[in-house]
Amino acid sequence: MKIDASTCLPVAAVTLILGLTYVFVVMPSGRQDRAEQDAVARTATDLMHALGRGDGPTACAVLSGPAATSLATRQGTADCPTAVTSLARPLTAEQREFIEAEELTDEHVTPRKKDPLIPVELPANPFDFTQFLVAERDGEWHVVRVD
Repeated sequence: MKIDASTCLPVAAVTLILGLTYVFVVMPSGRQDRAEQDAVARTATDLMHALGRGDGPTACAVLSGPAATSLATRQGTADCPTAVTSLARPLTAEQREFIEAEELTDEHVTPRKKDPLIPVELPANPFDFTQFLVAERDGEWHVVRVD
């Protein structure tokens, strides 16, 4: 079988185009997705740790305004920091240590498709929360809903 340049050149060009597409489009997108998932996991971890410490100012800064109001309403308190204190008050020392040691990772994060809300599935915890929904607003990540 004879191979001539007129056959090899188009095959080489297509191979080159596919390779460049992968290197410059697919790979960076994957890194961006990974960085986003890491940021979402870090946001969820920050909130869980603040809740476990009863650190209202930090927890409420991670929550969006409506989520902070919802937490206060759910706890029957006047504001978000008081709600966080109310959540943390009944925790035992062991529960606090467990929460502080818990690190959420990209494995807990459902990759974003087109929805701007990114679910973070939570492991069993003393608050009985099952999921945080996280969104980016003005370049910052916030938990916008606690389920």
